[in-house]
Amino acid sequence: MAEGNLTGPEGILMLCVAGILDGIGLILFCLSWLGIDDYAILDVLGMLIIGGWMFFRGGGLNEKIIKRGLRRFGIATVVELVPFLGGIAPSWTILVWKELKD
Repeated sequence: MAEGNLTGPEGILMLCVAGILDGIGLILFCLSWLGIDDYAILDVLGMLIIGGWMFFRGGGLNEKIIKRGLRRFGIATVVELVPFLGGIAPSWTILVWKELKD
């Protein structure tokens, strides 16, 4: 697949998935005053879907690609796991955008 193609089918699909995950997180954050404050399912879905996509997209086991991908994925995961910050930060969308731009 062509790298850096934000408008290709892969880019559009993954940006939509990441946007939906971040959008649902923001909605749950806004509804937290009703007692809905469990973002764990969104974090697990993000890790599985986006992490799996990054793993399979990486292709070969090049050490540079693995380090860069793990660093980005780790930062996004930590941001998502921080209470309240994970609900308002579009970290999955930023992660997918940066992955597609490289």
